[in-house]
Amino acid sequence: MDTLPPSDPTPPSPPTPQSPRAFLRRAAQALEQSPLKDVQRNVRALAHSAAGRLDLVMREEFDALQAMLNASVQRIAQLEAQVAALESHLAASEQAARQQAAATQTGREPSRAGGGSPGGDTA
Repeated sequence: MDTLPPSDPTPPSPPTPQSPRAFLRRAAQALEQSPLKDVQRNVRALAHSAAGRLDLVMREEFDALQAMLNASVQRIAQLEAQVAALESHLAASEQAARQQAAATQTGREPSRAGGGSPGGDTA
């Protein structure tokens, strides 16, 4: 007589899914072996090569040059204001000289500061 093994009262459980870590590990391995990784390396090398051919400056050097430029712009504005004031003063002096020359030509004595006579003090 054949004997049958005793039956197990619990049904067999379905296979458990693998852990997320195992999935991520397999995905990382697949990426390492994929052509995408080679493309990434090539693009990175190309970018480094292109950046090496450009005239790039460090941020500190750029900031220092920008500060110097701002100071120069301010100094130029000050000098322009000073030149404008000097030109205005010169124009006023030239106009006063022309008026004085015109008064001398008409025979009038130009007015002098102090109110004294042209020959000096007579007392």
